[in-house]
Amino acid sequence: MKVTFLFGGKEKAGLFQKGIDEYVSRIRKSLSAEIHPAKKEGAIVRFLDARPRGSYLIGLAEGGKSFTSKAFAGFLHKLMERGTKEVVFLIGGADGFAPGWRERCDAICSLSPLTFSHQLARLVLVEQVYRALSIINNRPYHR
Repeated sequence: MKVTFLFGGKEKAGLFQKGIDEYVSRIRKSLSAEIHPAKKEGAIVRFLDARPRGSYLIGLAEGGKSFTSKAFAGFLHKLMERGTKEVVFLIGGADGFAPGWRERCDAICSLSPLTFSHQLARLVLVEQVYRALSIINNRPYHR
């Protein structure tokens, strides 16, 4: 399975980006993983229009389904067992999702009832995906 992170808004260098890069590097030891920054809405629309069959789009937004780390691992594991070719995680731009994006998602999830900056939300997401893979593969990262 491949994991793609589609991030709306500007990508900023710094500590958050270093953390994101580190966790994506760790994820790549288990799965294929890519980051697609999309500064403008049109880039997200083009990506969504071209996404392959068999991909599963998860939008991250306020009011979405929240998980414990173990439940999130179970959710991803079910997608893997089902033969899902690609899971795409979408974080919208500064104003959230453009009209019609939520309807294109297969699931809407929330990282927390709190609101995070885009950079922090990206870091939390990639860390949780890595944690989920550690749980699935019985690695000691999650204790």
